[in-house]
Amino acid sequence: MENIRCDNIVDESNSLQNPQDSISFTELFTTEFMKLYTQYESIEDLLSSGGFEVNSEEDYEAISDEDIDAHVSKTTNFSSWREMLTEAVDAYTDFEH
Repeated sequence: MENIRCDNIVDESNSLQNPQDSISFTELFTTEFMKLYTQYESIEDLLSSGGFEVNSEEDYEAISDEDIDAHVSKTTNFSSWREMLTEAVDAYTDFEH
């Protein structure tokens, strides 16, 4: 999971504009973020509990929006994956600045 970079994932949120801003899932979804907004301690736990096996960017891209949105909506404080991702990027950029 740590090898997955969020370059194009983060681009979806439009919050990180610099192409050099590359972060991993584990950097973006910190333990503190996960405990605050979800019932899990890690992004790996959240994904695996939904039956998602993510070991590469290809694995991530293969997950349907509907499936991940449904899981995120049921198990977090967010209504969609995009909402969760946007909040994580905002928290990350606030922390970094």
